Amino acid sequence: MDDRITIRRVQAGDVDAYATLVERYHRNLLAFIFHIVQDAHLAEDIGQEVFLSVYQELRRFDPDRGTPFAAWLYIAARNRCISELRRLRRTDSLAPEALDEVPAGGVSAEEALLRREEREALAACLKDLPEPFRATILMSIQGASLEEIARRSGVAPATVKTRLFRAKEKIRLLWKGHFGGVGHESV
Repeated sequence: MDDRITIRRVQAGDVDAYATLVERYHRNLLAFIFHIVQDAHLAEDIGQEVFLSVYQELRRFDPDRGTPFAAWLYIAARNRCISELRRLRRTDSLAPEALDEVPAGGVSAEEALLRREEREALAACLKDLPEPFRATILMSIQGASLEEIARRSGVAPATVKTRLFRAKEKIRLLWKGHFGGVGHESV
């Protein structure tokens, strides 16, 4: 059955018709959510919340406007994932263990937490950096010289310079994506 027909049935009060939509999209939606949040339990919870909120808002959906139901569903799921990840990051940032990391000597707890978040963001950026850029910049961070990196990698020093430049550019873009690009452009 076509999504438009099923949606009209739901809008007309046929609650059971919504089960058809859930069955049709459940597996792929959960895979999509899991890809974003990387946690099976959280993906299941978000999936249930998304299906519930979409059901509650379905009366406003116009199947004849040209927006496919699947697109609307996946956008709702993506937005819910983003909100949940932000909430979790705030919760993690304010965990009691974070207070153990607050150094003495005039650094406020807020500054220490911000530094911790920045370290975590940098680690995430390095994780997302493709090879050979990741290996090159990691060797550089560990103090290896251009010549040493070139020897280990089996490339010319000029190639190492190029890779370092590109790695820094890619990290800058990943960093902007992680923090929204505001105030962190100089990293």
